[in-house]
Amino acid sequence: WYFFDFFLCFEDLLVTLQRFNCPNNHNIMTNNQLIFLVFLISILFSSCKPDVEQEANQLLTEAQTLVDNGSWRQALIILDSLHSTYPRLVSQRRIAKNIADSITYLEAQATLAYTDTLLPPLLLQADELLKHFKYEKNNSYEDAGRYVHKLLITNNNIDRNFIQAYVRDDRQTIVKSYYFGPSQVNHNSVILKANEQEQSFSGNNHHFLSEGHHEIMTLENEQALAFLNFVSTHHDHRIAIEGKGQNNKSWVYYLNAQEKDALSKTYQLGWVMKDIKHIEQLQKTANAQIMHYQQKKVK
Repeated sequence: WYFFDFFLCFEDLLVTLQRFNCPNNHNIMTNNQLIFLVFLISILFSSCKPDVEQEANQLLTEAQTLVDNGSWRQALIILDSLHSTYPRLVSQRRIAKNIADSITYLEAQATLAYTDTLLPPLLLQADELLKHFKYEKNNSYEDAGRYVHKLLITNNNIDRNFIQAYVRDDRQTIVKSYYFGPSQVNHNSVILKANEQEQSFSGNNHHFLSEGHHEIMTLENEQALAFLNFVSTHHDHRIAIEGKGQNNKSWVYYLNAQEKDALSKTYQLGWVMKDIKHIEQLQKTANAQIMHYQQKKVK
């Protein structure tokens, strides 16, 4: 309707111009007539201009109503539309920003309420699993300690090929494939095989000499969890570990029942700790948003 009204006004303007300066009219426009014409044009265009402030205020009302009804996402869409449609309406955009901040505050409160129900069961589950683990940390050179299943402690597995897994203080899961032998093999991958299925993993290699060649290949986070998931999934099957090195060097050994159980429990603990870390991060962000909003309101 605004465009229709504008064209009607523009048509009236053309008629007025024709009256003042028609080619068949021999009258010359005087200064007074010119001033009157400019005044008339300004009136016509101002009468045709839509009330953008009224439109923006209507959007603000709609957004606030949606906020009051809990439809926060829809309210944010309207507020974004207001910013893009009316970039010069500073006052309305400031109000829109305040409404958006209030939505962030409400969402943060909802996040805290929701995560407060999720965290206690996870902490109880972690406590139950940790009964099977030992905490290790060398304060001289380690920033984070680790929870290692009692069966997988390094001192219990000296001078043999084995898989160790643990969960660190920072909730990261680590898997280490240990090789021990008379010569260096540059151990860089392992293949898990069980029930006619297999999955390969590659990682970084660390080598040292101590009454033989020791090599450690490390998997972290998602790779480590995927490795442990394979073991957990095939817990009731025979699982072969095939180590790989350079120049086609390889070796094979099998996980015993106790090792499969220890690695499966480490897998469970890894996921529980990962979920706890995610929730703690959500809570930290939510608390920061709430504090920021409250400080802003005080100012």
